Amino acid sequence: MSARVTMKDIAAELGVSINTVHKALTGKAGVSESVRAKVNAKAEAMGYHRNTSASSLRRKDINLVFCLPRASREGAYFFRYLWEGCNRFEQEVIDRGITVERVEFGVGGYADALEQIDERLQVGEKIDGLLAYAPGDDRATELLGQIAEAGVTIELVDGDRPHLNRLGASLADYSTAGSLMAEQAANLVHASGADARVLLLTGDPYTDSHYLTARAFHNYLRERDIPWQVEDLAGAHAQVKQLEHELEKRLSAPDAPELICSVFAVGSEVVADALVSTGKAGRVMVIGNDLFPESALALRRGIFTNIVYKDPTSLAYRGAKTLGDYLLWGRTPTVPVQKGAVEMVFASNVDRYCELAGI
Repeated sequence: MSARVTMKDIAAELGVSINTVHKALTGKAGVSESVRAKVNAKAEAMGYHRNTSASSLRRKDINLVFCLPRASREGAYFFRYLWEGCNRFEQEVIDRGITVERVEFGVGGYADALEQIDERLQVGEKIDGLLAYAPGDDRATELLGQIAEAGVTIELVDGDRPHLNRLGASLADYSTAGSLMAEQAANLVHASGADARVLLLTGDPYTDSHYLTARAFHNYLRERDIPWQVEDLAGAHAQVKQLEHELEKRLSAPDAPELICSVFAVGSEVVADALVSTGKAGRVMVIGNDLFPESALALRRGIFTNIVYKDPTSLAYRGAKTLGDYLLWGRTPTVPVQKGAVEMVFASNVDRYCELAGI
């Protein structure tokens, strides 16, 4: 017997998204009548049969919204892989009565995106669950609170706000990330015999993954009485040009750092570019953060010494699955805050990690 035809198969045949096929076949709004007709015709021609036993687990379909930073531009280095985790979850549940809507936002646009979701709830739209990025300001936090009060189940990603009425949170172990980076930094400096002039790109102090990683880095050195003079250089996605200028200035100075560490992905890319533009590539030790095509290439070419890998794909998948399992089956996570593993990547094993990350 031939394998059962799935919505994924129909989507591939027509060159459309799985979500489009789902809306067309289930009579949901969001697709034109011409597209709906094409999808239904292709489904019939391919012999598609909807999994009614799975879709009838609840009387009504479950509507999920994934609200995360956009995967393009500054989000291509890290957030792209959060969305990949969401993709993997969506493909698993497409025949289970779950409809997923994606809401992406750019730098500074999170509160606006949440406000639009809140307005939809106020006019009676049904949203069962929200996979949301951990908020970094009061307005976004307030809006998430209002959305929770409206009856939406919220699962946070890449950070946590325990005071919010959320189901739970999925995040990397930032304490381990900072400590691991500091330990490897100490190994590199000791092995090279260099003076310990260290520059730490600390990112955004209001972003959990940045702040907590940087704090753990400093705590590791302090607890072990490692007498380095570490210079912190703050600035994240909205300050890329300023970061580039400051890095080039420091790398061109007589007392340039022997070691540079970055706690976030965009900072890692800025470091690589600055090293190349100043002719210091391969002459300064670098521990970057997050694995993406550009950072993997920098590691292979000797521009980076190591990369701290936090597996954002699994992080987002885990959060989405927790939300889906709760709404489908009523399964409450035994541990509200789920922390993913953090690992150190070397040039010798980068290919394996790239394969795991889908790079």
